[in-house]
Amino acid sequence: MTGICDRCGAGSWTYKMSKFNSDELCSICQKDEKLAPGYAKADAAERAALKAQDYNFEGIGLSAADHHFLTMCMRQRCEG
Repeated sequence: MTGICDRCGAGSWTYKMSKFNSDELCSICQKDEKLAPGYAKADAAERAALKAQDYNFEGIGLSAADHHFLTMCMRQRCEG
């Protein structure tokens, strides 16, 4: 393993940056994030930042709804 997922703590060989913040995510957390209620807004904000050549964009942050959704996804994986 190369490291630990910032969101769930699982070890993974590959990571991708979150659209919401600077967390590095494993593939499972990436899939969950794409289903979060604010994902489209976070993705659009990142694309706009890149278009404006802001390569240090830190994301829009997790809203309460997004945080709750992602917490529930992790909880279901642990219980499942």
